[in-house]
Amino acid sequence: MKKIFILLCLIGLMSCEGDSPYSGYAAFFSVDATHEPFRQIFGYGEFITIKRKTHSSYEVTDVLGNKYEKRLSEFEMRQGFQYGYGGFIVGTDYENILRVFDWACPHCDLSIHRLEVQNPGFAYCKNCHTRYDLRYGGIPVEGESRKRLWRYNIFQAGNIITIQN
Repeated sequence: MKKIFILLCLIGLMSCEGDSPYSGYAAFFSVDATHEPFRQIFGYGEFITIKRKTHSSYEVTDVLGNKYEKRLSEFEMRQGFQYGYGGFIVGTDYENILRVFDWACPHCDLSIHRLEVQNPGFAYCKNCHTRYDLRYGGIPVEGESRKRLWRYNIFQAGNIITIQN
């Protein structure tokens, strides 16, 4: 009986391979979330986007579509920020938990196919016409894709949020 239980556990573990919702793309980003537009990520269903702009800057788009270019300090450049595959979508889900998704469509699998964030809580791919619900784990709710958005880990220590995988 014990051998059968162990065998069933091993089969169950093997069947989950490749089903991870987490992205395999390199990600590391850290910021003080008390400054605009980062404070907006704490509103239910409100999501902002972050992408690399140049070697020494990144661009943030707030919930209203306003764009902010932020310069990296020397220290931040030495930290080696990495922005995943297509950049980040960051915000708060229905459980009031911070979530981070890759900005690229997982169905199209091209970093140039960035999703259009439609607040509150949706993202849309103009290429495959898939709409994702960011508030419920990045699930596709209409369109071609059956894949969830890729996720990244996010940690909060005081005012600092850190995204990584």
